[in-house]
Amino acid sequence: MEDNRNNPQEENEMSMNDALDSYSVKRLNEGDILKGKVIKVTKDEIFVNINHFSDGVVSRDELTDDHDADLTSLFSNGDDIDVIVLKADDGEGNVKLSKIKADAMLSRDSLKEAFDNGTPLKVRVKEVVKGGLRMSYMGIEGFMPASMASDRFVEDLRAFEGKVLDVKVAEYEEDGRRLIFSRKAFLADNSRKLKEKLLLTLKEGDTVEGTVESVVPYGAFIDLGGVTGLCHVSDLSYKRVSDPSEVVAVGDKVTVHILKIDRKKDRISLSLKNKAEDPWRTSLAVKRGDIVPGKVSKLIDSGAFVSIGGGLEGFVHVSEISVSHVASPKEALKEGQEVMVMVLDVNADKQRISLSIKDAEGKGEAGYFEDDSLTLGDMFKGLLDKFREE
Repeated sequence: MEDNRNNPQEENEMSMNDALDSYSVKRLNEGDILKGKVIKVTKDEIFVNINHFSDGVVSRDELTDDHDADLTSLFSNGDDIDVIVLKADDGEGNVKLSKIKADAMLSRDSLKEAFDNGTPLKVRVKEVVKGGLRMSYMGIEGFMPASMASDRFVEDLRAFEGKVLDVKVAEYEEDGRRLIFSRKAFLADNSRKLKEKLLLTLKEGDTVEGTVESVVPYGAFIDLGGVTGLCHVSDLSYKRVSDPSEVVAVGDKVTVHILKIDRKKDRISLSLKNKAEDPWRTSLAVKRGDIVPGKVSKLIDSGAFVSIGGGLEGFVHVSEISVSHVASPKEALKEGQEVMVMVLDVNADKQRISLSIKDAEGKGEAGYFEDDSLTLGDMFKGLLDKFREE
């Protein structure tokens, strides 16, 4: 009867053969790229199982170009990494490997793809050099000109040293002679995508928060968080504003209302006016015939704008300045001058008030101001009395 009990010697031989089969007996050559698994991490090197009789060892210099990096924070037991054989035997029975050089060889394809497709990469800044920054991407060195380091002026490039930046490949030659990175291109593309997204979500009538980006003679540009809109000087305040810097300054946090969005031209018109403070809703207490004090706020060729309080402003036509002929408002008035004015007309729909200085002085002629209570009998009363006497 055949004995089915296992032979311990045969089992031992089989397990040894299985173990041997699990390792490659192929001769390793310098330049071979292998897949490895980290089995030990020390302060200055890591050991890697490369499925060979001998383990591989990777020194710090062949792991990272950051000489101050903590290897134990970069690698852990069980990590899969790509390595290239530098020496099949380092003299101590180990295979000398390099991760940096393996990454460099494997990264050329990703660099070409990033260059062809415009996809962004994460690249570490090694140091500041003349004219820009020396960069490192998976063992391949490149350069980023100072003009491409940001979308705005950077006074000291040393602020970027050691940092990992999102960039685009501006120029690439496969032989490695030219590799130029651009953070500016990445920021511009990111800003464009954010702007497109915001333009789809914003709508006319919205009230949003923003930051004053710049102040110009005709208004203020306000950043809404990725898209910039213009608040024209006439929309900064209900009061007349001659200089936008009187109302806002760069860096101010403001609440604005979206007046209009032109998606074809990527333009947004904004208003800083608080609807709750609209004088046409809260301070419109004047009516035709009222005589009120005012102050000349602006002179133009055709007349003068006069502030009459409460944020309201009216217009005095050049013909309403004086009974005497006035060729130019500047002949009779000056900005800041206090005057008395008569309200000739109030148009709330168009937010216009017509004023007269000469009628307020009691020197106007009949006809410049129409009174709704005036009848034909009143107008011709004197003439009828004269006929009766005759």
